[in-house]
Amino acid sequence: MASLQDVNWWTRFKNRLHLGSAGRRLDKGTESAPVTSNGSESNTVVNAETALKLSTVWACVRLRSETIASLPLHLRDDNKEIAKNHSLYRILHDSPNADMTASEFWEAMVASLDLWGNAYALIHRTKDKKTVVALDILDPEAMTVSRSKSGEIKYFYDKKGEDGGNYPEDEILHIKGFTLDGLVGLSPIRYQAQTMGAQMDANAAATSEFQNNLKAGGFLKTGEKPLTKEQRGLLRQNLAEFGLPENAGKWMVLESGMEPASAASIRINPKDAQLLESRYFGIEEICRTFKVPPQLIYHTDKASSWASSLEQMNLGFLSYSLHPVLVRIEQTITKKLLSPSDRLKYKPKFSVEGLLRADSNGRANYYSQMLQNGVMTRNEVRALEDLPSHTGADQLTVQLNLTPIELLGKPNDRPKD
Repeated sequence: MASLQDVNWWTRFKNRLHLGSAGRRLDKGTESAPVTSNGSESNTVVNAETALKLSTVWACVRLRSETIASLPLHLRDDNKEIAKNHSLYRILHDSPNADMTASEFWEAMVASLDLWGNAYALIHRTKDKKTVVALDILDPEAMTVSRSKSGEIKYFYDKKGEDGGNYPEDEILHIKGFTLDGLVGLSPIRYQAQTMGAQMDANAAATSEFQNNLKAGGFLKTGEKPLTKEQRGLLRQNLAEFGLPENAGKWMVLESGMEPASAASIRINPKDAQLLESRYFGIEEICRTFKVPPQLIYHTDKASSWASSLEQMNLGFLSYSLHPVLVRIEQTITKKLLSPSDRLKYKPKFSVEGLLRADSNGRANYYSQMLQNGVMTRNEVRALEDLPSHTGADQLTVQLNLTPIELLGKPNDRPKD
């Protein structure tokens, strides 16, 4: 029976009490409270702090957030040109606020998205409410989203030591993760608590086994005569001292006819230590949660892979893991930060070509194909490589032998120089 001091029990009680309001759907007349923690079946409390202590969660969240943060985010006009003169360009590309660079801001936003399923930022505008001047990140654990019976959405921010209060929908940049209703994202901490909790339990059990040098408890035969209370106490004390990690591998003297009940009780058979193998399976389970190939976080115990090269793996990672998040961010920026008239003229766009920077051969092949097929100009390629433009390199060109079929065998009527 649980006591009043059982923190795990109260955590599970709170989660069950707020099951309908903690995150699945935001129906009219309800609110979605932030998910701060959840309990697994083994009573292990899973929250952002404990989850990040798992190396797999740390690696997956860090990989996704740092990768997206490293991609340049541009604001482009309807001619696909970079709109550097627009006031929003500096905020998206350079510095969203006085304290952060764009890379730091988007890294924190994506990390919040992966851990809590939602990322929030307060939108600061000029007095006339027309121009965005800054974006400040808000703690997702302190944000409650409510929806009135008429459908109006409001945000209530309550964090100790910070200014909070109620905010209308147009003052909060809310990026959602995987969602069932399109209004609030589902928290991986809540829905994957069993997976993460099991990995925590496996790590703790493995640590305990290593501390005891894979020794198990067992039985001792003390002879036909029963031990006195004093003898039993001394024997237990000696056994406890023998079981200390620093005494691993040492011999214990058995006196007065004492003998172990079974040699198997001295040390675990290596085959019985398969608990360690479950940790590898837990790594793959967590990778599925974040849609990260295990090889990208250096989990290489298995030789097989769905991608035959690093380039293909990066392409798959971009297509199936990062691209949905990039689209969400781009569309949310368009909806929340651009005026209705500007939405027809400007579009935010991540430059995913930045992922090719680490692969010079793949980058060269990509540029070659774009140039030879008249998709990009040489100055556009130079811009991607951070090189200055060159006079006469703004024209689209194609290979000379790319001649329409109907012109084959006909004389060249182009004027000669």
